[in-house]
Amino acid sequence: MKYPEIDQYYADPSVENRDKLMDILGQEHFKISDLGVTSRVFSNWKLKNIIPKVDERQWVRLNLFEYFWIQIIKDLRALGLPLKLIEKVKDQLFNHLSFREVLFDEQGDFRDDDLRKSIGVISDEEYEQFKSHMLNKSDDENVSSFLNASIPLFFFIVVNVLFDHADIKLTINQDGEVDFIPKELDMSNYVNEAIKTGPLVVLSLKRYVYTLMSEPAQVSTAQQLGLLNEVESEVIKAMRENKLRELIITFDPEGNHKDLTYTWKKSIKQEDMESVLNQFLGKSHVSLTMKSNDGKTVQYEYQNRKRIKN
Repeated sequence: MKYPEIDQYYADPSVENRDKLMDILGQEHFKISDLGVTSRVFSNWKLKNIIPKVDERQWVRLNLFEYFWIQIIKDLRALGLPLKLIEKVKDQLFNHLSFREVLFDEQGDFRDDDLRKSIGVISDEEYEQFKSHMLNKSDDENVSSFLNASIPLFFFIVVNVLFDHADIKLTINQDGEVDFIPKELDMSNYVNEAIKTGPLVVLSLKRYVYTLMSEPAQVSTAQQLGLLNEVESEVIKAMRENKLRELIITFDPEGNHKDLTYTWKKSIKQEDMESVLNQFLGKSHVSLTMKSNDGKTVQYEYQNRKRIKN
């Protein structure tokens, strides 16, 4: 089965690719019941205005952005936040911004420092190419149309988590004001501020990606979105069932990644699962070797990536 190569639409900004990307991410893969929410609860959320209104859809099925938002609502409710405050969070997250507002400041200067800090695993060369493209061709009809397109702020954040693998954390203060922590190193500043100002909720958005990739009921959706392929799904299944003794992830020797070896004697910890999922998100590995508890060894090689040098 062939899964959509969504990276290509993200890497090449254009009106056509933007529309293709949004079409793929906007496909309605999720049932409400799949996310552990009853129809009665969901109807109440709609009534209380914490579900964004999109056209006249009945929300029988949800897309990827809506999946993220439902996960956030569930976590906020579990923490005891009232629906009125969650509505305020929703209004901020689903406020529309244009790509031009995200990439350029009020003076028309490229937001170089902020973007470079928040960007994920793309190389400096790729970042400079993107920056040059936006600066030098901003008057081009296609690029201009791309920059002027408007989508909710939340969509920008989710796409950044998915494609740049950014570990963005959503913060909500006692008044319902939303902010974002782009890097774990900045956590101490926010914790110190929380001590001064009162209660602060911190949610890792990347954790929802890990959940999507590892939950048995969602694996097929993760495959359809291109987050996992069948090979990686087999590894995750073995990890989930604690049947994996060793996993070797091998990368192209011409790249910047070092080969990784994971070993387990007992149960596999959640942090190990997330570490492996993070490698799968990068799609830079060229082979996987897994050894099960019964001594069986299976090696997978990728035909469409560079071969390993012996």
